[in-house]
Amino acid sequence: MRLRTTVLLAAMALLTASCGDDSQTAPTAEEAAAIAAIVDTELSLDEQRCVLQGLVDTGIEPTDIISDTLTPDQDGELMAAALECVDDLSQIDAFVDSFIAGAAESGTVLSHEEARCAIQALDLDDVDAAILDCLGERVGSADRYGDDPVLDLLWDQCESGNAQTCDELYRDAPIGSNYEEYGRTCAGALPDSVGLECFEELG
Repeated sequence: MRLRTTVLLAAMALLTASCGDDSQTAPTAEEAAAIAAIVDTELSLDEQRCVLQGLVDTGIEPTDIISDTLTPDQDGELMAAALECVDDLSQIDAFVDSFIAGAAESGTVLSHEEARCAIQALDLDDVDAAILDCLGERVGSADRYGDDPVLDLLWDQCESGNAQTCDELYRDAPIGSNYEEYGRTCAGALPDSVGLECFEELG
């Protein structure tokens, strides 16, 4: 499954580190505001200390984070520091965005809610089943032409040369179904497409 590959690659990319030190003090109000700008959730004191140490290590000033004046390189450093410290990676907006982008490159379009759910599923024993639960009704029983009248209609329009409906078919079809494959390949016109490229490439 393409999505599982994406999930596993994302998981492999995470760095593990020891966070926090009981001898450290709690972050100041300014530091706490900077941490909140990086991570969209309440953190434990240990997690805050860990992120704070990451700020110290990178040399990035909290005021620069709060004012959103960081360079792309600094953004990357901060995300790496946050990944080392935060247990719930689904609350790091930058990580969720990169997860969505990685899934899109492999042909799976995820909403923010689906991506957050999938990221949280990384720690579960049955990752595949958990991710399928995250996608909910997008993963139905319809597999091939004739199983779903709405998807059949999109298939017919895609087959007739309407590139936009090929993209719609790909987006709406159950993951792993023949419907999805037909939409991904733009009715066979772009066999190497990763999905949602029909209208852009064929007009």
